[in-house]
Amino acid sequence: MLPNKHIKKLRPYKAVPHKAWDIGNTDGVLKLDWNEATVLPSPKVRKDLESFLSSGRLNWYPNIRNKTLIGKIADYSQVSAKHVQYFAGSDDLHEYIIGAFTEPGDGAIIVSPTYDNFRASAESKGVRVNYHNLTKSFNFQPTRLISQIKEAKSKLVYICNPNNPTGTIVETDEIENLISHCPDTLFVIDEAYYEFAKKSVAGMAVKNENVIVSRTFSKAFALAGFRIGYAITSAENIEHIDKIRNPKNVTTLSQIAAIAALDDVPYMEAYVGEVLLAKKLVCKTLSKAGYKITSEGGNFILLKMGSATKRKFIDRLLNRNIFVRDYGHVQGMEEYIRVTIGTREQMKPFVEEALDFSHD
Repeated sequence: MLPNKHIKKLRPYKAVPHKAWDIGNTDGVLKLDWNEATVLPSPKVRKDLESFLSSGRLNWYPNIRNKTLIGKIADYSQVSAKHVQYFAGSDDLHEYIIGAFTEPGDGAIIVSPTYDNFRASAESKGVRVNYHNLTKSFNFQPTRLISQIKEAKSKLVYICNPNNPTGTIVETDEIENLISHCPDTLFVIDEAYYEFAKKSVAGMAVKNENVIVSRTFSKAFALAGFRIGYAITSAENIEHIDKIRNPKNVTTLSQIAAIAALDDVPYMEAYVGEVLLAKKLVCKTLSKAGYKITSEGGNFILLKMGSATKRKFIDRLLNRNIFVRDYGHVQGMEEYIRVTIGTREQMKPFVEEALDFSHD
């Protein structure tokens, strides 16, 4: 069976193998390569899951319209429930957005370098993807982007904010300027790292038809293994997406976990605060040791070093079961490593190895 013509020529999203999973005993493993939370979710998550597993209806399909979950997401996001829908992760939402709002041949612009799965999903549907490349210092240029959009008559623009992997933050007034100048273009604002920067355009998304905010429970809420995220947008956009959304795709356990996590927001906020403290400390320590660091938004930093030096450093970390993300496969980022930031205590082995390496 032959794939469609778009799949035949598609460059797949390059996911890094989960090598950490191949280690039998994960004690002492420091997984800093996928920007997951480095701690377990709120104890309430486990408690509620155990309660359901002992007495719940595992033989039933998941709740296809979980009003409790939608209400809690809405309250947390400070919007009305009619402006919210949940999905099996942000990736799932992104695919539905592309399916609902684009046609083969439509143009899209992606602010780059960034999370690449959106590009793969768009191209698989026949969408023509172009890029708004950040500067060499990873700065955003809104005026140039507006010109690109109008020149190409782009149907869709994807902005990760804060951006993964550069940490670049696009200010809310800059996004407001974009959406007002390009009313016929749909802006997908990926706020996966919202909790670490506290800058959002959720308010704009409910008032403007051409804005959809996507968020996830994978990062700050520590629910990456449950694959659950959500959209904030106009009620009309929710209605369009719901026409093709499979309502059974979000598992019962994922829904329970998300509700429990939202019932314990202080736990999440304490973890975020600890990560931000650790990030500041790591940057200060490594900068003094001569490392070139890029650090803005998100629960991660970038280290820049020569290709040969970078390979030796990564191998040294692997010998201690410390996993980081090599960006050698991304044009313009060949010299960069992305490091997820955990707690101050968790980051000690990484910092020790980095300091020892700088002295070698």
